Amino acid sequence: MSWIVLDIEGTTSATEAVHRDLYAYARPRLARYLTERSETPEVRAVRAAIEDDDPLAVLHDWMDRDVKATPLKTLQGLIWADGFAAGELTSHFFPDVPGALARWRREGARLAVFSSGSVASQRPWFGHSAFGDLGTGIDRYFDTVTAGPKREESSYRRIADALDDPSPLFLSDVPAELDAARAAGWRTAGVARPGEPQEHADFGAHPVLAEFAPGALPDRYAVGAALAVESARLAGLGWMRGTSGNLSRVLTRDPFRLAVTASGLDKADLTADDLAVVDATGRATGPGPRPSAEAGLHARIAEVTGADSVVHVHQLSAVRAARRHPDGVVLHDLEMLKGLGRAAHGDRVVVPVLANGQDMAEVGDRFAAAHDPAVPAVVLAAHGLYTWGPTPAAARHIAELLDWMFTYTLTD
Repeated sequence: MSWIVLDIEGTTSATEAVHRDLYAYARPRLARYLTERSETPEVRAVRAAIEDDDPLAVLHDWMDRDVKATPLKTLQGLIWADGFAAGELTSHFFPDVPGALARWRREGARLAVFSSGSVASQRPWFGHSAFGDLGTGIDRYFDTVTAGPKREESSYRRIADALDDPSPLFLSDVPAELDAARAAGWRTAGVARPGEPQEHADFGAHPVLAEFAPGALPDRYAVGAALAVESARLAGLGWMRGTSGNLSRVLTRDPFRLAVTASGLDKADLTADDLAVVDATGRATGPGPRPSAEAGLHARIAEVTGADSVVHVHQLSAVRAARRHPDGVVLHDLEMLKGLGRAAHGDRVVVPVLANGQDMAEVGDRFAAAHDPAVPAVVLAAHGLYTWGPTPAAARHIAELLDWMFTYTLTD
């Protein structure tokens, strides 16, 4: 399971909104909460941690200097939670955040938050945004109490243990936090949003994002993790022997960018990083792992069919069926056809068989000429099977169904 862990201030939300709205709301209420809730466990812990005869003065001083002190964050969290519940506060998120959260979830990534603000304030912050309840997509929340200081390596190790993921992806606008996460073995990316205090910060070796645009690093990470899971399943079926086979996922259509599993690697052991990004011709768009020569055919299939995911496996049943039926493998009167969206009886499905070749542009042209919109698969003679669908799992399901039906045809 892959995790993306988010900072809030300066990353998902404007720093000014936090300081202007939340701080202004909390400041005049600190004294009342210290007195009226003095016997609650939370406020008693705050008073004990401050160790000063004038805790209110200390809290005000911390706010003036923007000190991320746990007692202050705890008390602020209580105040803000009440403010959100009363409808007196609405959180701010950058416009690209809701769509990004949805994309990452759609690819199978799980989402967590690590902020200096208390968990008590994080939950309503995500739950009461101008975009609606964004908290439904967040699986875990961490703060300086549950994890530790944000600039200490040990905090990230605690979170990794809690998530059962040794290397989550952490997104933050603070280089020192990213350094601590990287030291703990995490993947990291700096967020330098225009107009934010850390816009021009020195992020060192950390990759930097200005926004959560489709196809950017977090999307590639989520897609890479999903493709790694599917590759392992297909390899377990014996369809990706050696380093053969590949999977792909469309990142963006304009410009066209396709993520494809890296070439030359055992498909049972891929990670989220074993991913190449190519254009519509199958050429790599930047540094990174080497794409397969077949990436161009993946791109052509995605372009012609409109599918977002393509699977290529070296399925023996497909190769044998194509050898027996070189003009197309005919399938009919099989319950499994319903999995392709076809009728189990009275329907006739012909899976095209194409001549293989080393020039993917030529093979792509043959595919475009033979493509049947009602058949989400094609066999390359003496080579393997291509299937496609809206997700990698959907494309895999088609390959699984066809394996059974191809095997059945070979028993005739």
